[in-house]
Amino acid sequence: MTLTSTHSLFDLQNEKHFETVFKSFFQPLCRFAFQYVKDSDTAEEIVQETFTTLWHRAHDIEIKTSVKSYLYGAVRNASLNHLKHQKVVQAHQDYVMRDSEADQQDFLELDELQEKINKAIQQMPEKCRKIFELSRFEEKKYKEIAEELNLSIKTVETQMSRALKIMREALGQYLSSWIMWMIYLGQKFL
Repeated sequence: MTLTSTHSLFDLQNEKHFETVFKSFFQPLCRFAFQYVKDSDTAEEIVQETFTTLWHRAHDIEIKTSVKSYLYGAVRNASLNHLKHQKVVQAHQDYVMRDSEADQQDFLELDELQEKINKAIQQMPEKCRKIFELSRFEEKKYKEIAEELNLSIKTVETQMSRALKIMREALGQYLSSWIMWMIYLGQKFL
């Protein structure tokens, strides 16, 4: 019986026959898989898995071509599947890296924005800063601020306009980020 003749996998359940097939084809199949995957360890793993699957499923499958054709086809398919999987893994890694870099950049921009906001708030006159903080950080309405500080509502409105002008001038390039920051804090932007 030659190895290139048609056999059912049932014949390969015979340990001696299987060992003969393994010894005859293992190295050539590794070289064949290497042509696809370009890594000798990976090629060897693919061939070993192919033989392991062949051994475990020998009673379920019938080879309608030669054993050689069956093995080369199985190794080719396993190699191509490996390459497809590697592309998916690489695409995922690329996505994670891009996402991570974007998150890091966003974090740095947020830190920089927070620093600019704090500096702008510190540059406000005391009364203006107090009104701004009560409005934006404590979420108080103008009427509540006016009562708490014993001021008119008009004075609170004027000081808030002044505070917002200082913020716009200080933040300039960060204005859209600052607006998003204020929205994030759940504040109304005037």
